[in-house]
Amino acid sequence: MVEEIYALLAFIGGLSGAFLSSYFKEKGKNVATKEDILHITKEIEKVKYEYTRETESLRSNLSNQIKVSGFRYEKEYEILSDLTDKLVDVRDSALSMRPELDYIDPKKDPQEITNERLDRFQKSHYALYLSREKTRPFYSQEIYAAILAVESAARLESIQFQYRNPYEDHYKQ
Repeated sequence: MVEEIYALLAFIGGLSGAFLSSYFKEKGKNVATKEDILHITKEIEKVKYEYTRETESLRSNLSNQIKVSGFRYEKEYEILSDLTDKLVDVRDSALSMRPELDYIDPKKDPQEITNERLDRFQKSHYALYLSREKTRPFYSQEIYAAILAVESAARLESIQFQYRNPYEDHYKQ
């Protein structure tokens, strides 16, 4: 009977040993799997954090570039708008020196009229000169060359107006 008990205990021990061995083996796999999952999760979170950080950095840089570009566009628009005003003033003052249809007030001295027109031209020309030179970095070489060409043509008109009697035909009648 003792042998039977030993045999039964050996059988139960073997069965429980196999069970416990299988149990601990499975438990070890589960712990290893949990550790693997934890490691993978940490890696995923690390990649997500880096991606989010880089995305936010890019978004911030892009936002700053948009602000700078917007400011630059506004500034260039203001400068070109002011330049256009000055160019129109020079053109108009140059054209008004010897207009196609001109009224000459007989009560005014021709030299007084000449001086008034030249003074108007000089003021507009000087304003254009200041604007051109003070804002030169904001526009291209082509625009700068075009401004110089307009100034040159207007200056030539003022010289011809100043040194040739523009009212000669009006007073011969």
